[in-house]
Amino acid sequence: MSQCVNLTNMILYKYLPPARIDIIQKRLIRFTQYGDFNDPFELNPNINKLAEENEIRSLVSRDFVKLVEEEYSNHPLISAFISKEDFIKLALSQEENVKNEVVGIGPHIAKLLPSMIQKMTNRLLGALSLSEICDHELMWSHYAEEHKGYVIGFDSLHPFFNQKILDSDELRHLRKIEYRETPPVINLMNTNGSELFFVKSSKWTYEAEWRMLLPLSDATEVIDKKPYAIYLFKFPVKAIVRIILGARSSNETKSIIHSLLFDSEFSHVELCHAQLDRSSYG
Repeated sequence: MSQCVNLTNMILYKYLPPARIDIIQKRLIRFTQYGDFNDPFELNPNINKLAEENEIRSLVSRDFVKLVEEEYSNHPLISAFISKEDFIKLALSQEENVKNEVVGIGPHIAKLLPSMIQKMTNRLLGALSLSEICDHELMWSHYAEEHKGYVIGFDSLHPFFNQKILDSDELRHLRKIEYRETPPVINLMNTNGSELFFVKSSKWTYEAEWRMLLPLSDATEVIDKKPYAIYLFKFPVKAIVRIILGARSSNETKSIIHSLLFDSEFSHVELCHAQLDRSSYG
């Protein structure tokens, strides 16, 4: 067995309880909905406005005639009383009033948006959280059942972790979490996926987290559970490069993992066993 030292950031780690040995056995790993995360601030954005007033007015002006034409086409009864040209002229005479109404309703919509975004995202997206660190005592306690579990080290450069369809794709690839002292103040017209999905409180900095999002519709297997179903995604065995047994891992856990790694398809995987350093709490 080798020691877990001289690591590079090419390896990212997943802390797991002993009951989740099936992840190695089946090569199925959960991408979790944001609503099932342990941080209540996840996907709870501070949206102060939809857009600046001048942006709203510009948007309404740019699309106003198109919207009026669509409204006219969608209501054939109107055409019996007024021509399309006269209808557009009538609507244009009220354009400023419409703009004022849209600007006025913006703050009310902004208050409703966080819950709407949460519901939509929990239906559509799952996240896999990994860490740069394999030996953090709090994460071993919180996520690996007080050191009874184990850690999987993944090759972050494996193609599984970069499934981007376009260069601009916000999903399907690993993204480093940005830690901030205060939440971003979001203007929806000038924001991006990073502020919504990849920003956390600086209190979580110790986790050194990277995250990958995938559409839940791409899941290999779905297990029905309330309030959030479990969406499992198949990953290649070559994506695993290291497994670390916890300092308190049971003989049963050790035996199962050892027997799994005897299989030739795991011949490339390094096996480590965590030990306590009593001189440093490490």
